[in-house]
Amino acid sequence: MKRMVSALLAGAVCMGLLGGCGTQGDGANAAKGGEWPARPITVIVPYGAGGDTDFNARAYLEGLNQQLGTSVVVSNVTGSGGSIASRQVKDSEPDGYTALFFHTAMNVNQAIGTADFGLDEFKLAAVVGKGPGEIIVARKDAGYTNLTELAQYAKEHPGEVKMGIETGTMVHINGKQMQDAGIDISFVDAGGASDRVAALAGGHIDLIINAYGTVKDYLETGEFVALGQVNAERSDGFPDIPTATEQGFDVHLEKYYFFAFPKDTPDEIVQKFAEACKAVSEEPAYAENIMDAYRQTPFYADAAEGRKLLDSTKEIIDRYAAELLS
Repeated sequence: MKRMVSALLAGAVCMGLLGGCGTQGDGANAAKGGEWPARPITVIVPYGAGGDTDFNARAYLEGLNQQLGTSVVVSNVTGSGGSIASRQVKDSEPDGYTALFFHTAMNVNQAIGTADFGLDEFKLAAVVGKGPGEIIVARKDAGYTNLTELAQYAKEHPGEVKMGIETGTMVHINGKQMQDAGIDISFVDAGGASDRVAALAGGHIDLIINAYGTVKDYLETGEFVALGQVNAERSDGFPDIPTATEQGFDVHLEKYYFFAFPKDTPDEIVQKFAEACKAVSEEPAYAENIMDAYRQTPFYADAAEGRKLLDSTKEIIDRYAAELLS
């Protein structure tokens, strides 16, 4: 009887160990991407709904749902220029079910100390979008239609031209670049993109730098005039607007959108997600969507190339970090 009980106990222990081994095997398979994703994936976006970052994240959702065979949902987590959302993802379980969708501004946050971490604390999946270029915009009644005319007007009216910015952001850096290029402007913290548009329309400021999608209605009605783009090359979406560089002013900073995961997320999972993103970026429906909304064209770079692109923006940002805090 004792031998039978011992045998039963040994069998139970063995089954328990086997069960444990089976669970570990499942986990290992999931880590290798074999069973991932088995549940919905949450994408954390550091800004509120309706802006260009939120739009670019959501533009990928339907395609990712199909490519990955599960729901991919957005959660908007605002505050501190995106550092609250970034930290939330950084500290999440590295299981492939929490991802960050952010852009070049992560480098700004690190440079000015809004965040005490940067891209090194994440595993970059891919750069999945490139902003078509922020546009320097004035009201039509301002009297200047390009940057040369603006510079001349500002020279004749020193200290009078006010640019609406959001302190410590990419727009702030573009403004600093304009000052360095010899354009006499002063800054007014006018808040986020929609607030800046309202302030310009209301006559409270003279200039803003905003994404095309936030000002296109005013450009189409003629209430606003575009003075130049702040990206390195003319956008395919609005090729009639010259870049600041073309006009002789060294003002540019690319906005690269990317997906990233907590640092210890298995490579296989991140790679599978990146491949799904690449597939979505090649879909005609996706291209049509981003062109209609933001005059944007598809852009994809894998993790290695994407990191080089993001590091190139960091070099520019770091040069202005001290000035942004002064």
